[in-house]
Amino acid sequence: MNGSPWKRSTRSATLALLVAATIGISAPAASATVLIVKSDDLVQYNQPIESFRSRIGQPVTIVNLAGDDSNGERILNRYTRGLHVDAIFTLGGRAAYLARKVFPATPTVFAMVLNRDRVDLSGPVTGVDVQLPVESLLARFKLLMPGLRRIGVIHSSALGKPAVERLLRAASSFQVEVVTAMVRHSDDVAGAYRRIRKEIDALWMVPDPVVVTRDNFAYLSRRTRNDGIAFLAFSENFVRAGALMSVSPSYDTIGEQAAVLLERLLESPDQPPAVQAPLGARLVVNAPVATALGLDTKTDLLGNADMLIDESR
Repeated sequence: MNGSPWKRSTRSATLALLVAATIGISAPAASATVLIVKSDDLVQYNQPIESFRSRIGQPVTIVNLAGDDSNGERILNRYTRGLHVDAIFTLGGRAAYLARKVFPATPTVFAMVLNRDRVDLSGPVTGVDVQLPVESLLARFKLLMPGLRRIGVIHSSALGKPAVERLLRAASSFQVEVVTAMVRHSDDVAGAYRRIRKEIDALWMVPDPVVVTRDNFAYLSRRTRNDGIAFLAFSENFVRAGALMSVSPSYDTIGEQAAVLLERLLESPDQPPAVQAPLGARLVVNAPVATALGLDTKTDLLGNADMLIDESR
């Protein structure tokens, strides 16, 4: 990285600073090289931040919006007052949106943004997509469950028609039939599941904000297990809470990817690199759920897992 725009901008910094800014803690005025903004204090953000910092090797300022939608802009302005920000790394949709609103001309790399098409990410912006390509996910599902033939997907209009069409095209190439059920409200999810449950052998929970609520997850987790249907999720937390398995991006890889994208973005802010799919994947399996579903735990399902969840041990 010697001689890169990143290094040149670093030399202009007058004071190195590492600040974890949270509500109720005042931040001293100082200059900063890169600003990291996270939407909330989620454990999932920790590894991307650490791998990002390790890769860039530069001082950063971290601002935690603490999930405060109503005061997020005020929090960001408060803790960046007096700071010189050369670049920004955001985690979560709220952080990405507010960073672009407050620093519209500053090169920004985002990560872990659900439904990014709904966030204005124009300008000198790039990032790492929140999901693996649907083709990669289906390939893993088929590898781990060769008998998979029909998979249910409950979604709302928030998922977007292009995303649904990509899913249907990809599934057809794996000889998998997708049975979709569209809902308008979160309260409609239970009824949608009951309509399709006899037509499917797996239910795929996609990151749809209307569908994915605490109550809906609890219902679907319980009902799919009782019905002998594999419940496929998109994050480790859901597997811990009762889903069969998840194939999700590797958090440390996301941070490294974001750092590389930032280097490229700083070299050519007027020509941002394209948003990238995550490079790494992590398979998490709930062993008791697999046993309850009658799956052969001695096959590739558990052998290929990066993490096994087994609360009985």
